[in-house]
Amino acid sequence: LEGVPRPPPPPRHSKRIPLPSKRHSSSLEARGGISPRRQRSPGGRKRLPTAAPKATPQTPPKTCPVSALEKIATVVPSEAMEEPRRNPKRKASEATERIADHDPWDVLLEEAHKPLTEEDLEEWEGWIELESDPAFFSTILHELGVRNVKAQEMFTTSEESVATLPKPIFGMIFLFRYGSVSNETQHGDAAGDDVWFANQTTSNACATVALLNTVMNSPEMDIGNKLREFKEKTKELSTPLRGYQLSSSPFIRKIHNSFSRRMDQLNEDLFLENMSSNGIGAKRSRNSRAQKKGRRRKGSGQDPPFHFVAYVPVNGQVWELDGLKKKPSVIGPIKSKDWTEVARNHIQTVMTERQDDQFAFNLLALCQNPLASHACKISQHLKILQTLRESIQSEPELSGNVSTTDSNALLDKVADEGLLEFELTTADVENVEITETYKRDMEEALGNAESVQKLHDSLVVMTKASMGEYRAELSSAAEEELRVKERKNDYGAVLQKWVSKLAEKGVLEDMIADSR
Repeated sequence: LEGVPRPPPPPRHSKRIPLPSKRHSSSLEARGGISPRRQRSPGGRKRLPTAAPKATPQTPPKTCPVSALEKIATVVPSEAMEEPRRNPKRKASEATERIADHDPWDVLLEEAHKPLTEEDLEEWEGWIELESDPAFFSTILHELGVRNVKAQEMFTTSEESVATLPKPIFGMIFLFRYGSVSNETQHGDAAGDDVWFANQTTSNACATVALLNTVMNSPEMDIGNKLREFKEKTKELSTPLRGYQLSSSPFIRKIHNSFSRRMDQLNEDLFLENMSSNGIGAKRSRNSRAQKKGRRRKGSGQDPPFHFVAYVPVNGQVWELDGLKKKPSVIGPIKSKDWTEVARNHIQTVMTERQDDQFAFNLLALCQNPLASHACKISQHLKILQTLRESIQSEPELSGNVSTTDSNALLDKVADEGLLEFELTTADVENVEITETYKRDMEEALGNAESVQKLHDSLVVMTKASMGEYRAELSSAAEEELRVKERKNDYGAVLQKWVSKLAEKGVLEDMIADSR
């Protein structure tokens, strides 16, 4: 930095908060607020006197990104943090007048609980921790542009659990305590030239890194234009540079942070502030939000952090994609139609080795959205019913002996506008290709009225069942959407105001006294 002009010092009425006195610091700790950023010289060392540089044209210094701590610090002016003067030489600024009757730390705490705006999400360059909730992962995938893919939670690694999942299964994401298992896979690392893999280059991004490492290796998945462009842009980069491009993408980062609250951002900035002050090797002291699914290990002072790892099938092998490893790892070859068997056996081995952490694991599967498959079944069954009804009506012997009342009511109900409930059109039903199996079944049944009636009734039942499954999945999606909406709402400002009013009325003191 020698020879580079330093920016001019801030004016006296700058809105930056100076380092508070001990009295202010103790007051902040008592109120649970956020300590202001320490002012340090570059590198934390004293500058040696040097000769003045020659006069040369200089470019203005680049503007550094403003953290959430710095941004909120502009609310309280420096005059409010200083001791009052007997003979002030200047009038108080507008910001000082605003908080003249309030404790500046109360104002700072109030600002810390304000809901985030779209501008705040775009400006903040950090990443928050994300819970292992399938609804959150599905929302992130949808907002990234991925279509017809849903995250579903697996409660066991058994074959029966996989049988209940929609097919196909594109990948699996495993959550575990990173320090509780070996960082190296027994099968070793591989180059993985055919595998798209990005390293995790920033903290708290492992969830999104695992998601992208999964969807980028699923050619049959519709990942959308933006992710397709990102994949094409980064295909020639090394894995660390891919991770850097991922963490530097405002589009991806904003979607990941859409679940954050202002206090989450402040805590992340405060953690980095403390780590910078105490050294890069400082340990994270706060608890992970994902620890709600785990428990503290006995005899240990601090739990290891949680981490997401992806498992995908590529070129006949199952790969483990861990963003904290240098390269992707081969778990084993695919020996059956169910590729998840290889991944499930490996995951089960990891969980068995760490039985003390039996409540600290979580497994998600990325599957095709069931709505798409249910809609496809509905269109197929309706097409077969239409064809069978036309065949019955064209045969006088069958039309008098086979009842088509149920199919008539069903087909009339879903005609035209009725199909919109299932996001289908008349053209979708007409363009369905009847399978050879159903063609053969109809040909065999048309010779006997009783067989035709059984085939007709079974098709009506299957069509109604597919419609019921579609409606049930739609209801489940609405519940997930509501849970995501409630998670994104920030109730901190309401709770903070409510508690402050209780304190003003003396109710909190009475509650504390009654609890003793």
